[in-house]
Amino acid sequence: MRNETKTNVWERISKLWFMIGKMLLDGSRDPHMVADVLQTIVDTKIYLKRLFVGEEFQVITFGGFEVFAYELVKNSPSEKIFGELGQKRRRWKDNDEILAFSHQHKDKLGENGNFFEREDGFVVGVDLGVGGRPYVFHVYPLSLDDTWHAEYQLRVFCPQQ
Repeated sequence: MRNETKTNVWERISKLWFMIGKMLLDGSRDPHMVADVLQTIVDTKIYLKRLFVGEEFQVITFGGFEVFAYELVKNSPSEKIFGELGQKRRRWKDNDEILAFSHQHKDKLGENGNFFEREDGFVVGVDLGVGGRPYVFHVYPLSLDDTWHAEYQLRVFCPQQ
């Protein structure tokens, strides 16, 4: 039984290897996207993955800057999640800026919760209310040690400098 399991594992790895090679060689997948997805699977320190539109990373333009959209892929507290985005990341100015973005890009918001880090060290949760109108449902300090759960496919929006 143990030998059979080892054979199946190596057979599966071999099939995956050939599938990845085929996707890259026939041009059906962007190599950067394939590498990003594989890295997410392999790297246990990854908490977020960038969202895609078709074959490209999703980039949203708002107020003269770009915003990257992420989805939570591993349970974690907010400090680890936002820390993964790097120290030099831009943060949202205030709730008004967050709500203006959310109104303008309602179609990008997730169904189960959307999160934004403010400059003052607080995290703002935005949801869609009656009629699809975004509203702030939660504001808490980044240092709060509550765990976010990946199964809810929570989204994080991070403006770029």
